Amino acid sequence: MSYSTLKQTGFKRPQRERAPLPAPTRATRRAVMANLTSPAAAVPKSERGCNKHLLAMAKGKPCLIRSPLCNYDTETTVACHGGGVANGKGMSYKVSDAMTCWGCSGCNHYTDAYGGATRAQKTEAFMLGHLAQVCEWRAIATSTHASPKDRAAAKWALDTLNALAAARNPSEEKKA
Repeated sequence: MSYSTLKQTGFKRPQRERAPLPAPTRATRRAVMANLTSPAAAVPKSERGCNKHLLAMAKGKPCLIRSPLCNYDTETTVACHGGGVANGKGMSYKVSDAMTCWGCSGCNHYTDAYGGATRAQKTEAFMLGHLAQVCEWRAIATSTHASPKDRAAAKWALDTLNALAAARNPSEEKKA
């Protein structure tokens, strides 16, 4: 069986002019109307704060979120990223690693995808866990027993959140 290729001919397709778009009516969607004038300028994404060691520090730590789905298993603890636009999340964009807290697999599911809780309940659970996380990072950043990598990662997170100032001793500031 042989296949033949189509031969090009000397005939060209007639070029047709497109009819102008009709004037927008009430039935026209706003999104379509917005595209009729000019396309919106692309807004570049801001740089995402990324610290791999800060994420790795969560392994084997206790869960700080303590949601109703908490399994209290330190083997499943990961660094849970806070969701929501208020924390910097967007379409195809994860929040900064400074907006994480240690959470078990159950709590991570609760804050990310659980359908049995409202957005307010999920946000409250994460924010309480993140408050406890900031206290943990302050303890690590000032500890002499923590490894230098752990101290550096904790200080990076606190600096990113601008939360290091509260960790200083108030009596030292009075002397200055």
